[in-house]
Amino acid sequence: SSTIIRNELAHYRENELIFASELFREHLSGHITEAAFYKMLERMYSSGELGKAARGIYYIPSVSKYGIVPLSDSQIVEAFTKKETGMVVGYSMYNSLKLTTQVSKTINVLSSALNGASKTIRNVAVKQISLEFSEEVKNMVSGLEVLQNFYEIQDMDYVAFIDFSKKLAADYKNEVFEIVISKTSYKKSTISFLREILRYYEVANSLDRHLSALSTYKHPRMEEIYEIARVS
Repeated sequence: SSTIIRNELAHYRENELIFASELFREHLSGHITEAAFYKMLERMYSSGELGKAARGIYYIPSVSKYGIVPLSDSQIVEAFTKKETGMVVGYSMYNSLKLTTQVSKTINVLSSALNGASKTIRNVAVKQISLEFSEEVKNMVSGLEVLQNFYEIQDMDYVAFIDFSKKLAADYKNEVFEIVISKTSYKKSTISFLREILRYYEVANSLDRHLSALSTYKHPRMEEIYEIARVS
């Protein structure tokens, strides 16, 4: 059984994350028992053949003449975002959208590749969301993330936010919103903020069905944002 496991591990590059449950399910369940598989992985971890990034996540350590090369944040991000399994959110995303110049030491990732609700590996905090992250889904999620955290984003560039809002409205599709909202828990005020933007740019939508006509939701009006952008 150790030979079968080693043969499968040979397909991985050094420092590439190995999701144990996925490896067992897809390649080994017909050959060995799950208990024997995990026992072998733990033995290889104890001997230094494997490194452990988190519970159930291993890697083949990369060794240079100076010793073991630690996992990089970018390698961890790649493992949780490849093949439409996830996306980067938080300040890394706000920064790439030019909404702020602020950065954060922690890289936040949403991913369907994670077993369990959340995990932090080095500087990468991963949260599980069972979505297929197509470009359209990523754009919708990034829109909702920005609107939900609007008041928390430090040093917001309001001119860039207006450009972002225009693109969000231009790309908006009801069916994509419904897919995202069925798997996530964005606040009603966030959905109302999105409705405000769509109304402002005269984009038809069906967001009313997610909101109460009797409630007033806390978020800025587009006119206010244009005014702030003008004076800044």
